[in-house]
Amino acid sequence: MKLNRTEITRAAEGLALPFTICIVWYVVTARHLVMPDFLPSPGDVLAAFRELLGNGAFAYNLRISVLRVLKGFLIGSGAGYLLGVILGMSKLLEKMITPLFNAVRQVPLPAWAPLMVLVSHGELSQVLFISIGASYPVVLNTFEGVRSVRAEYLEVAHVYRFDRIKTFLRIFLPASFPSVLTGLRLSMSVSWMAVVAAEIFMSSGGGMGEMMWSGRELSRMDIVFVCIITIALVGFSMTWLMRKLEKTFSFWRITMKQSR
Repeated sequence: MKLNRTEITRAAEGLALPFTICIVWYVVTARHLVMPDFLPSPGDVLAAFRELLGNGAFAYNLRISVLRVLKGFLIGSGAGYLLGVILGMSKLLEKMITPLFNAVRQVPLPAWAPLMVLVSHGELSQVLFISIGASYPVVLNTFEGVRSVRAEYLEVAHVYRFDRIKTFLRIFLPASFPSVLTGLRLSMSVSWMAVVAAEIFMSSGGGMGEMMWSGRELSRMDIVFVCIITIALVGFSMTWLMRKLEKTFSFWRITMKQSR
């Protein structure tokens, strides 16, 4: 696949700042302007990455984190989608549930960590922690998508005497789908950030967060930097994939707008 000039220019602009940061990082560490115990050199970080790759620790912990994210994302987004549909299709339930939901949503995600530890230990507590954060964007975007359905579409469903299931499948599902995709993209991003917090606050069973915290306790800042860079790259890749998925179905969004 050939890249046009616009895409090449955009890629170059996106890489300019990271490249500049790497150059500054190299110069600062090479001239010993900052203590190595605080800021390791790029060479030290690369050596630590090779060490972790060689002994299998990197692949092991990355795999655990990714699997946790997928579990939490699926549970949280699934529950969030269901709640969003319920709130969007029922004004009565919206009035009853929305105030409580909005209040709970204000609680910072790390504040759930002690409760999750009390509810369950180990893997389940971390997955539940991730699923809480993953659910919010899906609930909000699904609700907005369902509520944005035009009244004319609902009148058609009424004329043809659709029941609730048929109305959902024929009207609400396609109309809200683009908004749901946006919610899923945001949910995946939140899930990846939450897994690091879960592995630090509820240290158990490995993961990138636990490996990063262990590196900090051992004063191995090179390992900490390997984890930070990996977390950033994996998070960026997940967001990029979700954006591609969202763009793939953008024709649906355009069709819905043109029909209005």
